[in-house]
Amino acid sequence: MSAHSFLAPAIAVVFTAMLLRGPVTAIGPLAEAIVDVFDISYTQYGTLAAMPIAAFGLFSFAAAPLASRLGIKAAALSAIVVVCAGAAGRLCSSWFGFLFASLIVGAGIALLNVMLPVAIKNWFGSKTAGMMGVYTGVIGLSGAFGGLSSVPLYELGGSIAAAMLFWAAAAFIGAIVWIFFAPAKNIDAQPSAAQQHAAEGMLGLLKNPTAWALVFVMGLQSLLVYTVGAWLSPYLSAQGLPHDEAGFWFFVFLASGLPASVFTPNFMRAVKSEARAAVILGVLYLAGIAGWLAGGFWVLPASISAGISQGSMLSVAFLLMAKKSASSRQMLSMSALAQGIGYIGAGLGPISFGWVLEKSSSWPLAFGLAAAAVLCWTAAGLAASRSSRI
Repeated sequence: MSAHSFLAPAIAVVFTAMLLRGPVTAIGPLAEAIVDVFDISYTQYGTLAAMPIAAFGLFSFAAAPLASRLGIKAAALSAIVVVCAGAAGRLCSSWFGFLFASLIVGAGIALLNVMLPVAIKNWFGSKTAGMMGVYTGVIGLSGAFGGLSSVPLYELGGSIAAAMLFWAAAAFIGAIVWIFFAPAKNIDAQPSAAQQHAAEGMLGLLKNPTAWALVFVMGLQSLLVYTVGAWLSPYLSAQGLPHDEAGFWFFVFLASGLPASVFTPNFMRAVKSEARAAVILGVLYLAGIAGWLAGGFWVLPASISAGISQGSMLSVAFLLMAKKSASSRQMLSMSALAQGIGYIGAGLGPISFGWVLEKSSSWPLAFGLAAAAVLCWTAAGLAASRSSRI
């Protein structure tokens, strides 16, 4: 692959990946402002936090037929436009309008979540693993920037709309970058007759144990990042930290995942075992949860430890999907299935956390749900690493 043929698609992927988490993580640090402005309960706020994640699941299933019909470039461009429209829609002052616009944002991101890993596998050839690490790293950067910038934008503009407007403008620019830099190359040609077995489609994958392990690897890491994204800042604020400082620690959590995502392929090679990597990441995340609950000095190492684990978890999910899929078409189906079912389940995370908190008034009990999810992710990672190719 020449430098030019690598650079143009890399620019397209990086700019688009910056849209995949920021519009969602911008909500968490504004939790108290949103509750006050719209006069809602914590349970209703949990519904708002879960809305984009639920959309990730529901709309992921549409990505495969859309990409097959329009091609990756046109389909992804359509998805970017949807993100832009949803982000602009969140400028409204109505609670239900804000909820609906958040659903639209999630729908656009859902399509991109599925399409971009497939585009990377198809466009970058032997450089797929490295580019997948960069891609997941930029997703982490997007989330970190969304979490860090929302409070300053809110204070600068004097309203929640200021933070939402930023992401509408970013999506508009992202669409322009995609038009000029994304290659027209589509997913690879239809596979041979020998490859056209039942597992090529999503229905066939439902019968495959490896596919189900990958669903849980993707879904549980998503549940964790969006649960922590929705509730870490409110938790730290409840412990007495100012809102901007609570938002900063959420930024540290997400930013720590950036280098971890990029170097996940190297980490997996260094430990010489995908199963061993899953266990190490699980232990790091549990240590982070324990540190948050301990508070004080421990918030710093906890945010870094959990952030490193969270960042690598997403890279592990995409790398395992690429490794276990026989073709780009099969990966398109696998990506749609894993993110469709996975994100639907992930949407329960913020809502369940809020429900437990409201009923028990116990932050440790609510964080116990996150710890249980970490243990389940580790088990799914072990199962996927030991499974054969789809």
